[in-house]
Amino acid sequence: MNSLKSSLQEKIAFLKLKSGDSDAFAFFYDKYVARIYRFVLIKVSSKQIAEDLTQEIFLKVWQHLVDKKDIKSFQSFIFRVAYNSVIDHYRQNDRQELPLDYINENEDLVSDDALTLDDKIDSTALLEKIRELKSEYQEVLLLRYIESLSIDEIAEITQKEKNNVRVLIHRALSKLKEIISNNK
Repeated sequence: MNSLKSSLQEKIAFLKLKSGDSDAFAFFYDKYVARIYRFVLIKVSSKQIAEDLTQEIFLKVWQHLVDKKDIKSFQSFIFRVAYNSVIDHYRQNDRQELPLDYINENEDLVSDDALTLDDKIDSTALLEKIRELKSEYQEVLLLRYIESLSIDEIAEITQKEKNNVRVLIHRALSKLKEIISNNK
């Protein structure tokens, strides 16, 4: 019942948001700020940069709404903006991406519904193993299992075909299991 109520609240807020309601935007801000910050923090090298980028992402989303541009799914849209903002950050700073290199052990980066493998390993160890994967694999695993996004949403965010996303996730999981089994 809570899930249904939450889903209904989100749909109502989304309709209000489309008409420029700032209270509805506050609802979505509260709902997504921690997730967007976590996503960005995993991709950049410092908390300060992650905080700045997170604020910029919400400002871009608000500007998009003020300009009366259509959004089909708030979650997909905000993660797409976050994804592009991280890419832009690295382009502007002419740096190579440092995925997952800055994770404080005290940070709770893995959500409750995160990836569970047959092998029982803690979230910090799992994130360390994910660091060993190539960037493309890291992204799909983070979006799918840490942010709990659907295949459709990941395809929209990464601008890849759904089948390509499925294949990437399968290959990433296979490689991750291989890395875990080799380190035992």
